[in-house]
Amino acid sequence: MKKIFTLFILSYFVITIQGCLTVETKDYYFKIKKDNSGEGWIRYSNIMTDKDTAGSVETDYQTLIESYLNGDALKNDMPNIKITDKRLYEEDDQLCGELKFTFDDITKLKFYKYKDTGPWCYHFSSFEMIGGTESYFSSNGTYGGENMPVIFWDGTQKEFKFKTTVSQPGKSTKSLLEIWKQKGGN
Repeated sequence: MKKIFTLFILSYFVITIQGCLTVETKDYYFKIKKDNSGEGWIRYSNIMTDKDTAGSVETDYQTLIESYLNGDALKNDMPNIKITDKRLYEEDDQLCGELKFTFDDITKLKFYKYKDTGPWCYHFSSFEMIGGTESYFSSNGTYGGENMPVIFWDGTQKEFKFKTTVSQPGKSTKSLLEIWKQKGGN
């Protein structure tokens, strides 16, 4: 179980060991088939650096492109999924990212179904991450709150969605949108 928890902590598209890349919010989506395999995506809104200095912006941008977009960092961090697509794009004057994937068994991704007929559960707790704290924001399920940090869905549910917040833009953050545009982003 610890390995699964560590997998998701390490798997975030822009929260790197460098500690300078962060995002404002993340949206998660999982869709399962009868055999518990399926597909999903994670969307990262407002990719930014948390250290607004000239060198860190360039360094963080290079890390984002080389290690995550074009590199194998996500493949190494997320062994229980098969990455099908990853991209950067502009939306609402922000740099955003998207990771699409398939999986063979959703229970290897922190999901649990009680006694095969009960509710689907996803253990979610606010946890400190390099670059910020990821906290529950919303879902299409029922969140048990801080005392029961689990999202519950009906046992027949086949689509699971939830959103988290990570970092709010501030004086020490800088969006990577401008550098992405300067470097030829579409």
